[in-house]
Amino acid sequence: MLGAAITCAARSNGREVQPHLSFRDVRKVYPDGVAALDGVSADVPRGQFCVVLGPSGSGKTTLLRVVNGLTQLTSGEMRLGDLPLTPATLRAIRRRVAMVHQLFSLIERASVAANVLSGAIAEVPFWRVALGWYPKALRERACEVIARVGLDQIHLKRRASALSGGQQQRVGIARALLLRPEVILADEPVASLDPAISRDILGLLREAAREQGATVLCSLHQTDLAREFADRIIGMRKGRVVFDGPPHLFDARAESALYEGLMPVNKAQSKQEPIHA
Repeated sequence: MLGAAITCAARSNGREVQPHLSFRDVRKVYPDGVAALDGVSADVPRGQFCVVLGPSGSGKTTLLRVVNGLTQLTSGEMRLGDLPLTPATLRAIRRRVAMVHQLFSLIERASVAANVLSGAIAEVPFWRVALGWYPKALRERACEVIARVGLDQIHLKRRASALSGGQQQRVGIARALLLRPEVILADEPVASLDPAISRDILGLLREAAREQGATVLCSLHQTDLAREFADRIIGMRKGRVVFDGPPHLFDARAESALYEGLMPVNKAQSKQEPIHA
């Protein structure tokens, strides 16, 4: 049994910060009774690089998928700014959110430029997409973000299949940045990369997001990377938040509770409100 969760409210200069993303007692229960999310509540302020950490099956990916409506909640509420996620607001919210995928999700036979421009499909008439006739401003923006992620002009026409794993994820980040999203969801973005490349990619994602004021919700399973790159860590286990605070408070005891369930529990505390750090 896990101990009380450690939570950290978002504050600036002693004042509460208006949340950019807000989860209120969100639950996702599948027909077989498995609760992927079990009463998750959290506020993420604008511009924060928030890492969602936890073992496989903890609910990390499900939480990210709630934001862009890919997972429908059983109960609870998610808000982007003042806009609640509903069927009527889903399209508007998706326009403000981009995603970086674990396995890159690139069209391998398409060029780097085409893959990056595919991030604008929802905003461009279908005939332009089919013919590859994207507006000049969008093509110029694609070149800008491709350069920003560290790829050269010679990569523009290169097929995605000819790139290394690190280069492919750079293309994925460029695609996510294309339309200047308010929120970037990064689902295990370095799971298939080696440690050195992983640090390069996470550093790039964090800095590029900060440059345009985007909020990042990034799921990881590597605790060392979470401590190094996160502004804040949300630790999840069995669909529940068991840690929420700055990286320096995610110590060995918190890590043990998250991954092994070894934290001793004071029964008198187990039903109390989470501790604010």
